[in-house]
Amino acid sequence: MGVKWLFTAMVAVLFRPEAFWKDAHERLREVNAMKEYAAPIIAIAQFCKLPFFAVPRMAMLMAIIGFTVDVAVLWLLSGAMTALAGRRSESIQRDAVTVLCYSLTPMWLVEPFGLAGTWRWIVMAAALIYSLFIARLGMLTMIGHEIPEIEPFFGKSALLITTAAIISFLLQGGLLRFFTSF
Repeated sequence: MGVKWLFTAMVAVLFRPEAFWKDAHERLREVNAMKEYAAPIIAIAQFCKLPFFAVPRMAMLMAIIGFTVDVAVLWLLSGAMTALAGRRSESIQRDAVTVLCYSLTPMWLVEPFGLAGTWRWIVMAAALIYSLFIARLGMLTMIGHEIPEIEPFFGKSALLITTAAIISFLLQGGLLRFFTSF
């Protein structure tokens, strides 16, 4: 998948999530969402933070830390989602991870606003709410027909996503303050 596909998918996830998930139900079976979508989007979000730091070395350090934290949180969250899906079929587990990778796009793209003082909490809360909306649409479309109890599954997933997003946000903010205090 190329850069054009990446930006097309990102715009579709953000601005037309219902249409994206309807199309994605068949198209995304062969796409590795973590490798081909999530990692590049996380990297792009980290590079958008670079101009906000006056010292280039510090900017690169914060980008590396932010990328590492985001990927680690995504990896742990995907493991938790897979465990939450239980011993269901492998396709349900893969679809749950795919929904997770695409639905966290708003959270990653607003990370540069994490440097915006007190407004960062409002921006991050709005991004989290929108991410949960995208995740719900994705779960209903991708795995809703395979899991009859999709609402309890989404409720547990939403709790996991919210907890992971808050931990990631606080961890990145704490590491930023720690490394800029020297």
